[in-house]
This record gives sequence, C-alpha cells and structure tokens, in this order.
Amino acid sequence: APSPTMSDDDEVCTRTATASDGEGTRAGESGAIAALGETKTSRLMELEARLAEKDFIMEPSAIDDVRAYVSAGGAPSTAIELLSENYRGYAAMTTLAVHWLKVTAPPRRGANTSPIKVSAAVETRGIDNGDGDATRTPTGGILTSGAGKGTPRERAATMETEARFDEMYFLEALVREKFDANKADAVFQGRPPAWLDGLFKSERGRAVLFSLAESNPNCLLISCAIQHAWQRGMRHEVRALGPAAAAYFSIFHELLADHVKGIIEAGDDDERRMDFEERLKSMCCQSIGTYVFGQLMLATLGRDTDKATTKSSQAIAARLSEEIEEAAASLHGAATVRRLAPWLAASAADATAKYATADLLSSRPVGTNTSSVGQIRDSGALAAGDLKKLLDLYVSSDVKKKPSVAPLRHPDVLYNLISEAFKWTVDSGANRLRSECFELIALAASDDETSVDEVKAALTEAVAIVENAKRGEMPEQTSVDKVFAIPCATAGIIAAARSALTNEMYHRVVQVGNANSVFVHVLGEVAKKHIGLQGVVLEALNAIIQSCGSSHGDELAISLLDLGCELVAAGHVMPTITAAANSWRRTLDPSQIRYFANEVLEIAGPPYSRDFAVVMIRLLDSANSRKRMSKTVDDFVEDVRVNRRSFHPPLSLAEVGVLDSLSR
Repeated sequence: APSPTMSDDDEVCTRTATASDGEGTRAGESGAIAALGETKTSRLMELEARLAEKDFIMEPSAIDDVRAYVSAGGAPSTAIELLSENYRGYAAMTTLAVHWLKVTAPPRRGANTSPIKVSAAVETRGIDNGDGDATRTPTGGILTSGAGKGTPRERAATMETEARFDEMYFLEALVREKFDANKADAVFQGRPPAWLDGLFKSERGRAVLFSLAESNPNCLLISCAIQHAWQRGMRHEVRALGPAAAAYFSIFHELLADHVKGIIEAGDDDERRMDFEERLKSMCCQSIGTYVFGQLMLATLGRDTDKATTKSSQAIAARLSEEIEEAAASLHGAATVRRLAPWLAASAADATAKYATADLLSSRPVGTNTSSVGQIRDSGALAAGDLKKLLDLYVSSDVKKKPSVAPLRHPDVLYNLISEAFKWTVDSGANRLRSECFELIALAASDDETSVDEVKAALTEAVAIVENAKRGEMPEQTSVDKVFAIPCATAGIIAAARSALTNEMYHRVVQVGNANSVFVHVLGEVAKKHIGLQGVVLEALNAIIQSCGSSHGDELAISLLDLGCELVAAGHVMPTITAAANSWRRTLDPSQIRYFANEVLEIAGPPYSRDFAVVMIRLLDSANSRKRMSKTVDDFVEDVRVNRRSFHPPLSLAEVGVLDSLSR
C-alpha cells in the first residue's frame, strides 16, 4: 500500500516507473530469445551445409555431425535426406576403377618373358575360377584369380601388381605430381593436425615424403618426417635417402660414419664397396658446407693414432678424400674446390703450400675419369714462376716455415709435375723445368724406406730409357727394374710415351716405327707389373688412340689394341673394354674393333658376367660383327644367348635384339 505521506503525484510516478521496468525486462528477454534463435538457425544452416557435401557420409566425423544437427533441432529425416541425396560413391568407384586397371594392365614384359605366357595371362586374368571371388563388391578388395597360385616368381609378380594398382598407389602419384612445399608447411601454422602423426608413422606415407626430399630440400614437413624417422630408430629409411639427408648435420655425421664403415666391411666385394662410395660422394657434394665438413671428418680419420689401424685408416681417408674432391669439382667447379683446400690444411705452412699448388694448377681440371669419353687431363705447360714459387717454400732455410710434403702428394700435383718433367721435346735438353720438377717429385715420393736421392736417380734413369726409346732401342732389364722400383719414375715413362705419341711433331721427326714399338712395349710391361698404374696406362692409351686413330697406319693401331689386350689380361678388364665401347670405336676402323673384341674373347672365357656381356655386345655391334666372322665371337654370342636368363637384372629388349642380330 502506498505510504500515508506520499502524494498522489508521487504514486502516479512510481506506478509509471514500475511499468516501464517490466516492459524493458520483457523486451530484453525477447531480444535474447531472438539472438538464440538466430544462433541456432545459423548452426543448423552450417550443419546442413556440411551434410549436403558430396559423399559426406564417408567422412569419419559424419555421425558426430548428425547427432549435433538433431540436438540443434534439426529433423532426423532431413539429415537422412541430405546424406542420401548427396552420396556419389566416389570411393567405391575409385576401387572399381583400380580393379579394372588390374584386370586390363598387361604383365610387365622383360627380355626373358615368353609372348605366349603374356597372351595367356591377359586372357585369363580376372576370370572367376569358381571360388566366388569374382562376385565380391569392389570395396571388398578383389584379388586376381591367380593370387596364391603358380610358381614363386609368378606369385611375386601377382603381388607386385596388387601392390602397384591400389588406391594408395595413385594417391601417392598424385601427391608427387601436385606437391607444393609452401602449402605443405602451412600445416604448422598453429596446432599441427591430428593426422600428421599418423602420416609420419605410416611407412608408405614416409616413403612418399622421402621421395620428394631431394626436389624440396627446404620443406619443413619433409624435414620433420626425416627427423621423426631418425629419432625413432628407422635409420635404414633415412640412409636410403642418400644426399637428401645430407642437409641435416645431426644426421650427416652418423651417415658418413656408417658409409665409411660399410666401405671397410665390404672388403673385396667391389659392387658393395662402390655403392657405399657413391652414396658417400653424393652426400658430401650436396653443398659446399657438406663438402668441407666431410673432408674435415676424413682428415680426422686419417690422423688415427692406433698403430694397428693407422696405415689402413690413412689409405682409406686419402682415397675417399681424393674421390670426393673430384666429384665436388665436377659439381661446384675446380677453382672453388682449390680455393677451399687451404682451409683444410693441417698447418699455416701447409695452407701456404696449398695456395701455391692452387696457383700452379689454376687452369687444370681436378682428377680424371679414365673410362669416360673426353675425360683426359690437360698436360700443357706449367707456369715457370708458379713452379719456382712452390719450390722456394720447400728449400727455405727456415725449418719452421717449411710445409709438409702432404700438399705435394696430392694426385693432381704429382700428375702435373711428372707430365711437365717428361714432356716430349725434340732436344732432350730443352726441358728447362725438369730439374725443379724432379726436386718436388723426389720430396713427395721419398719416405722412410726411399731417400730423395734414390728417387732422383730413378727419375734420371727413366729419362735415359725415354731417350733410348726415341732412337728405337729397347731398354736394358736392369734399367727397367731400377725404374719400376719407384712408382713415380714408372709414371714418368707413361707420361713420356703419352706426350710423344700424341704430339704430331714426334711423328714427323722421329723414326717412329721402332720408337712406337718400344714405347708400347714398355707400357705393356708397366701394365703387367704395376697394378696401381694400370688406370694411368689406360688413360694414356685413350689419349693416344683419340689423337692418332688410324691416321698413322694400321701397325700403330694394332699395337695399341694389343696393349689394350695386355691390360685385359693383367686384370684391368671392365675399364678397358668400356673405353673401347665408348671411345675407341669412334676413331678406329670397325675391322680393328673386331680384331680387339676377338682378342679379348680369346683371353676371357665363360661363364661371362652380365656387365662383361653387355659391354661386349655393344662393342661387337659397333664393329658390325656378324655370325661366321669369328668362331670365338660366335661361341661367346651363343653362350650369352643360352645363359642370359640367369643375368640379374635381365638384359633389356634392345640388348636382346642386338644379341639376336649378332647370331644371324
């Protein structure tokens, strides 16, 4: 009841205010209800849009979204209608299409595949054999009718086809084709998605990412996958990446150690050893940084202090260092590699010597490849000033400033010093730099067992043999034995023979008939007695054949081919016949190549390795060899035809075609 003291006007105001408050409260409640309705409607529309997506019923979250839709007030019948009307069955259609590809794709046909078996396989594939497999739905994972039957090789081929033609195979191919590193790395913007861990745990998922590693070296997603695999013990997968894993220094040094260990454990298994060496070179040459790091680790290996392993460690480290240097020079340039050499020196004096050798060899390539066409090292003149500057470092009176002989023992330095010292000249006294070269060669070649004076004496004796050879005089055996006892002096004779026989002036002023036979004879003796110099003899032979060809008569060409046969007989087989197949056939007459091939097959005998057979087939084909030209060649061709099914990998169709033409 109103207060007795309240006036009529106050009572009217109070009632008006109370009514206004009630109306405001009701308006607020209505606004909240309207906003809630709008939110609910917006949520329903959002869910309906998701349910209306094509094949949404196949999504893992479909049942959760249906529950949310019904809870938000949506009609269950509407949800069912949206899901059913928008079902397209893409997954089932994909499985069906994949199965069609399995049925229609012909078997892989190799050189040993019978055409009759291929036809039979195509006709019978996919036919129901009565066990009910052919009536199963596409989503049931249909197998071909031949699964589990036949020989082990046929079952393996069937399993390979099944593995190849599945949904994941085509999805992997699509990822490789469309992969975008920037879009892939976007998954790390915020919280990584839940599927990422499943991708890293999947062997096929990792395999796809690893296959993209080399072409996308800066992709964060791939980097994480590599680190994930390495940290969880799947190191064999990372090792298989080769150079792609070299970008991660946390992995690089362990991989490098593994590869060096593999090279040591390979022992006499040349194929396995070469595989590890190729991986090592690929890793270390991935970038300038990996090259320097790899060389530093090899230098550490070369400083092994264990008496039992010192010599073997130093030999392996030195050889690998040289091969990596040559591979890096072919990728990054010889000048770049030589500029880095002083950084890897053991002392400041050695660094100064390496700068001097870099200046001396500034225009020369790094290393050589004696089995490739055109890969022949330059043997032009060295700069007299650079040569004397290098010598001054070693004849300095200050012992502390003298560098070690390590820079001189680099193969490129020794090779070029020997080439300069034994360069052919009309006048034997015209080589003004010979004495300086001999001083440096003697320093490099001397050790605890051989003195500097002994090396110089052998070099001088080698010069005498060369001068006698120019006059067509065979060397005395005592002189040959003295020279052959010092490898660098023996290499000097090889360099002299190469320099003479590749110089056009030599063929004009020297009575080349006798001189040629002497030089070739001495090279043959080197091939027989110095296994380590067989590669250098082959390099010289390549240079001479490319320079002379058949232009100086059949007698010289045949004597050079006989030298090649001596290399084969001495065990230098594959490099020699590969050089003949790649290079000699371009400059020599086909009849001369047939002569060489026939002589090689007289030396070699069955069983023939696959590599030998393939190179000889190419060589015989380039020589236009045919059946009945030579019984030795016919026997070789027939033996390869009979035993080719045992070759692994099998001969290609082109090689089989050439083999068939040689047998006709």
